[in-house]
Amino acid sequence: MKLVKKLGIATASAVISITGVGVSSTAQAVQLFDFQYSFPSYEANGTGISASGTLTTTDLDPIKNNYTITGITGTRTIQGISETIIGILSPGTYGINDNLLNASTPMLSQNGFSYLVSGSGEDRNGNVNVFYSSFNEGYSELSSDVDYGSFSVVPRPVPEPYTVSGSLVALGFGWWMKRKQAVASQKKPHKNIYLLDS
Repeated sequence: MKLVKKLGIATASAVISITGVGVSSTAQAVQLFDFQYSFPSYEANGTGISASGTLTTTDLDPIKNNYTITGITGTRTIQGISETIIGILSPGTYGINDNLLNASTPMLSQNGFSYLVSGSGEDRNGNVNVFYSSFNEGYSELSSDVDYGSFSVVPRPVPEPYTVSGSLVALGFGWWMKRKQAVASQKKPHKNIYLLDS
């Protein structure tokens, strides 16, 4: 009878945890994208600009077919000097940025996204804006020192909530079974064997 009760409790716990994970949330899911770009210098002997890191976005807006960039980490390199990317700037802060990442090409709008670096950035205040120009059909920084170049993003896989919860339920069930087996082996009566002397 105790086994049936314990099994019922374990099953109810598993059902509650799985259905709890499946409940819709009003908060948007977080998506991660690895990005990198490289823009050559206008000058023949000039130095280009490159950057790479991770963009954090909201989930895809199915109507607008884009993501809103909410965070950024990485490094930006100009003239051999690396600058740490500190964070994303609010929309409209620098270069009329909208901080949108499109789900199809072009990946950025003409307003692009803006971020702050530990160094001088484009404006000597640490601000940087990356955008797409439909006129020149390319990506660039707002800086006038660089030409148009390459910009790429690659989505990072994020584990599904059901996968995570299913793994936790399986681990819990395995632990429970092992514990049950250990308790059962302790309760088993030991048979005493007597050797008779002849």
